[in-house]
Amino acid sequence: MAGFAANFIENPYAVFREARQRHPVLMTDLFGLPMWLVTGYKEAEALLKDARFVREAKNADTSGHQTVRSENSPPEIGLMRNMMLFRDAPDHTRLRNLVNKAFTPRMVQKQGSIIESIADELLDDCRAKPQLDLIRDYSYMLPAFVIAELLGMPKEDRVFFRKWSDAFFRFMDFNPSIDNMDSMTKDIEDAKRYFEALIETRKAHPQDDLISRLIEAKEKYDQLTTEEMVATCMLLVFAGHDTSGNLITNGYKLLLDHPEMYNMLRGNPALFPAALEEILRYQPPILMAYRVVSDALVFAGQAMQQGEVVMIALAGANRDPSVIHEPEDFNIVRTDCKHLSFSSGPHFCLGAPLAKLEGEIALRKLVTRLIKPEIIGQPQWKQSIIFRGYQSLHIRAEIV
Repeated sequence: MAGFAANFIENPYAVFREARQRHPVLMTDLFGLPMWLVTGYKEAEALLKDARFVREAKNADTSGHQTVRSENSPPEIGLMRNMMLFRDAPDHTRLRNLVNKAFTPRMVQKQGSIIESIADELLDDCRAKPQLDLIRDYSYMLPAFVIAELLGMPKEDRVFFRKWSDAFFRFMDFNPSIDNMDSMTKDIEDAKRYFEALIETRKAHPQDDLISRLIEAKEKYDQLTTEEMVATCMLLVFAGHDTSGNLITNGYKLLLDHPEMYNMLRGNPALFPAALEEILRYQPPILMAYRVVSDALVFAGQAMQQGEVVMIALAGANRDPSVIHEPEDFNIVRTDCKHLSFSSGPHFCLGAPLAKLEGEIALRKLVTRLIKPEIIGQPQWKQSIIFRGYQSLHIRAEIV
C-alpha cells in the first residue's frame, strides 16, 4: 500500500491526521498511483459540492492517468457504471429523482415498526446460542430484510445479499486481485440475472414496491433504461446492506469500548439520535470517496491536472480539529458533532434517513436487550482502504 502507513487498516485516522498536518489537500500515492488526498473538513465539503470534480471518467480527459477502473473491465462491471453512484448530472439527477420518491420522510417513518419487529425477531432467534455473531446474526441481516421489503424480494432470497455485497465492495476497493476477479465478476453477474428475472416477474405482476414503480417510470415516461433499472436495484442492495450493517456493528463496538457512554444510553434512551451522529463521525462505515478532476484547476492552493484522481477522506475530515473540538474523543453528548459520512453535495446519500433509523433502532435494541455483553476474542478489521467494518464480532450476553 505505497504511500500509506503499514498500519492503515488498524488505524487510518493516524494516517489522515499526519497528511492533514502536512496539507489538507496533499498529493500522495495509492497502490503506486498518484492521487490527491483531501483530509480537511472544509476542503472536503467544498470539493464534494464542486461540479468540476466528477464521478465519470468520460467527463474528464484521463489520457495518461489511471482512473478507478479500466475501460477493459468485464461487461458485468460495465453494468455497474449505470448506477447513479458512478454518474454525473444530468443522468445522476434523473436517476436520483426517481429513486428518491421511495425514500420520502413518510416512507422512512413507515419502516420504523418494521425495523423494530425485525430487530426483535433476530435477537429472539439468538437467545439459545452460546454467543452472538453480531454481524452474521444481526447487523447485516436487519438492513438486508428492510431493503428486501422495499424491493419486494422474496424472504428466502435474502441469503444472496452477503455474497453479492462482498463482490461489489471488492470492486469498489480499487485493487481487486487477479485471484478474486473471476469470482467477483461471477457474483455480480448472478445479481444482474436475478434482478433481470425479478423485473420481468414484476412487469407481469406489479406490486406496491420500488421495482414496480421503476417499471412504471420506464414504461409510462421512458425515464430510465432496463440496464439502469437493474443497476439501481443492485446498488440499493449493495449500499443499503453492507454500509448499514457496518454502522450498527461499529457503533455497538464503540459503545462497549466506552462503558460510560453505554450506561448513559441505557439510562437515557433519548440520547440515541445524538449517539448515532457521533458514531457516524467517529467510526463511519465509509472511509473515503473518489472524484476525477474534469479540467485543469487550482483547489485549496494546489494545481490539479485534468484526469487526476482525488480521494476525499471522509473519515479524516470528520476528525479535523479546526471544526471539531477534541475530535479524537468519542463523546455522544458533544454539541459540535459535524460529519461528512453521508457525503455532501449532489451525491449526498439519499438513503441517509433510513440508515439512521435502522442504526438508532438496532443499537437501542442491543443496548436494552443484551445484558452484561462481553466481546469474545479480538475483532479484526476488514482488509479495506475504502470501507470500515469488522470481519466478525462475537458477543456473549444474556438476551432478554
